[in-house]
Amino acid sequence: MDFLLQQTVNGIVLGSVYALYASGFGLVMANLRIFHVAHAAVFTWGAIFAWELTSRLGWSLLVALPVVAVLAGLLNVLAYFLLIRRVLHRRGGEMAAFISSMGGLIVLVELAHHHLDGAVVRMNADAFTSAPLSIGPVRITTLHLIMVCLVLVIVAVTSWLLARTELGREIRTVAFDKDTAAILGVNVDRVSAGVFFASGAMAGVAASFVAIAFNVIDAGLGSTYLVIALGAMVVGGFGSVGGMLVGGLVIGIASTYATGYLSSTYRDLVVFVLMLLFLALRPEGLFRTRAELTRV
Repeated sequence: MDFLLQQTVNGIVLGSVYALYASGFGLVMANLRIFHVAHAAVFTWGAIFAWELTSRLGWSLLVALPVVAVLAGLLNVLAYFLLIRRVLHRRGGEMAAFISSMGGLIVLVELAHHHLDGAVVRMNADAFTSAPLSIGPVRITTLHLIMVCLVLVIVAVTSWLLARTELGREIRTVAFDKDTAAILGVNVDRVSAGVFFASGAMAGVAASFVAIAFNVIDAGLGSTYLVIALGAMVVGGFGSVGGMLVGGLVIGIASTYATGYLSSTYRDLVVFVLMLLFLALRPEGLFRTRAELTRV
């Protein structure tokens, strides 16, 4: 029972990070209905930005996080204007945007590979001083608590912005129909760029947590967690930030159970099985998101 409780807590911690990564992914998919695979490379560069700021400049992780979020957000905005915007309005634009995003993923991963000289780098031990905590038989660290709490805050703020603000209304209008949004006076490019910035910022924060928690950064980091992020989106519901939080937690707990009770080699298999089950039995995910996203 103690082992089960520990694995559950570990799954919640990991799942919160997965949820943040998936939420950024899902925002772009809901807004433009494209599979922006270059988001994985933005995640990788978020970890690299965190490593540069903490290891080379000596910043603490908490100080570096806002800067990482801004840099990763700007990188994703650049990806939007260079890879997505021009091709999206053509015939078959969604497929063209996917292919263009795939090309961007390859380029950004190669750039990361050259930047790191093909090596695996690690965060400095003093980037964040984490103290162990014990709650009964469960062990956790202050880093884990901060990770979960910060993710919950980000998800709550994002959900509030989407549901209660004029910007959120504009985002939902663009998600419903870009042409209609333009007729209504919505600046589609500005809204889409803002969504890409928020998406990249989420990826940057999630990548920073992964980098400090696992202390492994390489050019393929974002691609490693791409399947897990997709699983969180499928389970929680595409475009629903709250749904993807729940989906991320489900995927995180399931993957830690698989690792703890079976083997780490079964982690991705368990994620794939969950994805297939939800796609077959409940394709809309745990949360019905279509009305939520398109209601203006």
